[in-house]
Formats: sequence, structure tokens, C-alpha cells
Amino acid sequence: MAIAGIVVSCLREHLLPLCSELRATRGVLEVQEVPDADKLAVVLESPSRTLQGYLEYVNGLPHVLALDVAFINYEDDLDSTGHMPCPPHRPKGHGPWPVVEGVGEGGLQ
Repeated sequence: MAIAGIVVSCLREHLLPLCSELRATRGVLEVQEVPDADKLAVVLESPSRTLQGYLEYVNGLPHVLALDVAFINYEDDLDSTGHMPCPPHRPKGHGPWPVVEGVGEGGLQ
């Protein structure tokens, strides 16, 4: 499993609806408003091979202006030598990552 800490930016009037939508999304462990900013701090957990899809899903939600990655930890997936397999290669400009299972209408629920 991978754990990511991200900061999601949106307009102030969209903070509460976006917060509610994120809290209802499978894999989202915590959502908190960042004081004095139009941002949400979000912690999500996902299998390493699908983390990119989760990040793209959140970034594509309505009213998300920006998604900044603060932290990602893949430690649980490291083998005894400290390595993990690379994700499949995807050339630049070839569209979004394959859809994460469960993503679609209604989110990752």
C-alpha cells in the first residue's frame, strides 16, 4: 500500500462540498481544511500500482483548481533490498492513467 499526503486547492465556496465528496471517497483517510487558505489537506491510501489513478481522479473532481503532492510513502511495497517494481511505462501525451477500479460516477466508493 501507498500513503499520500496532498493539498487540494479550490475556491472558498467549494470547500465544503469538495470536503464532503472527498470524505465519501474510498481510500481517503482524512480531510481537513487548511486554516486561512482555500485548500484541503488530504491523506489517501491505495495500492501502489493504482495511486497515480487515485491522484488523477481527485485532480479531476469538479472545482479542484490544483493538486499538490506533499508526501508519498511506498515503504510497505519495498522488498528486502529496498526496491519495488516500477509502474508500467506510459509515454507522455497518451492520456490519463487507466481508470482505477471503482472510479466513475459517484467516485471511489
